[in-house]
Amino acid sequence: MFKHRSSKFLGLLATIALAIVLSACGNSGSGSSDDGKTALGKKEIEIPYIASDNSAPRSLVIAEVLKKAGYDVTTTPVPASGPLYADVSANHSSFHASGIFPDTDKSYYEKYKDKITLYDDKNFIDDVKVGLAVPKYVQDIDSISDLKGNKDFGKSVDWTIQGTDARNGVMKNTKDELDKNDLEDYSLKESSDQEQFKKIQGAFKQQQPIIFTAMEPNWFSKELDVKMLKDPDKIYGSDHEHINLVFNSNFKDQHPAAYKIATRMADDWSQKDEEKLAKKIFVDNKNPEQVAKDYVDNNDNKVDDWLKDVETE
Repeated sequence: MFKHRSSKFLGLLATIALAIVLSACGNSGSGSSDDGKTALGKKEIEIPYIASDNSAPRSLVIAEVLKKAGYDVTTTPVPASGPLYADVSANHSSFHASGIFPDTDKSYYEKYKDKITLYDDKNFIDDVKVGLAVPKYVQDIDSISDLKGNKDFGKSVDWTIQGTDARNGVMKNTKDELDKNDLEDYSLKESSDQEQFKKIQGAFKQQQPIIFTAMEPNWFSKELDVKMLKDPDKIYGSDHEHINLVFNSNFKDQHPAAYKIATRMADDWSQKDEEKLAKKIFVDNKNPEQVAKDYVDNNDNKVDDWLKDVETE
C-alpha cells in the first residue's frame, strides 16, 4: 500500500515538473513574463543618431529611458542619414529615431527594406519641411521658382547651393534636380552639417545672401531667421514630411520591451520639449547626455507611462 501511494505521489510530481517545463518553453519567445509584463529580451541596444541636429536630444532621451528599464544602451553619433540606415540594417539590436518620410528617406528605405521596419502608427514629429532655404532678409526669393532667371541673386551666391553630407536625403533630391528647370544654373556644394552651419552663420553675420539645403524643425532655424522656400514642383516631395522610428526587422522579437517603450515615446513625444532640449545642447552648449538625463529625471510621470507594464530591472 505504501509503495502504491508513493509511486502515485512521484508520478504527480513528475507531471507538475513537466507542466512547468512546458510552460517555460511556451513563454520563452513570447516577450511576456508570468505577471503579464513585457520582458526585456536581449539587453544590448545601439541607437545611431546625427549629433548635429534635433535627432540628438530625441535619441539621447530614448536611450536614458531604456537604461532606466535595464538595457545596456550605446548611442553612436553618425554624420548623415546613409550611415543611420546602414547601421540599423546590419545590427539586430539597433534602431534610429530620424526617418524622414514619405519622400526624403525613401531611397534608403527601398535599399534596406528587407532588413528594416518602419514604425509610423504615430509620427515622432509631424509637419516636417525639407528643401531649400534662404535668410529672411533676402528679398524677392520666396519660392524655388523665383530662382529661375534671377541672375542678380544667382551671381550673389556664385550660383551655389550650400549643402551638407552627400548621404542625406535632401542632398540626393537636390542633386537629381540640378541642370533642370529652376535649378539648371546651380551647383551643389557638399560639406558636413557643421561646415554648412558655419557658412550660414557667417552669411547671417554679414547680412549676405546664401541658399542652402534645410529642414524644419531644426534648432538653428529657431536661432536664425530662416525662410524655407516654397516648392511648387514638389522637388522634395510632400509639403508635410514626418519623422519616424526605424528598427532592424529583428529588433522587436529580440527586445520586446524596448520596442514597446520606444514606440510609446513616439506616440507621446512633445515637439516643444525637443526644441527646448535642442536649445540647451546647441545654443547653451550644455553636455548632451546630461541634458537628456536631466529631462528624464524631471519628467517622472512621462517616464512612468512609457515604462508601464514593462519588466524593468
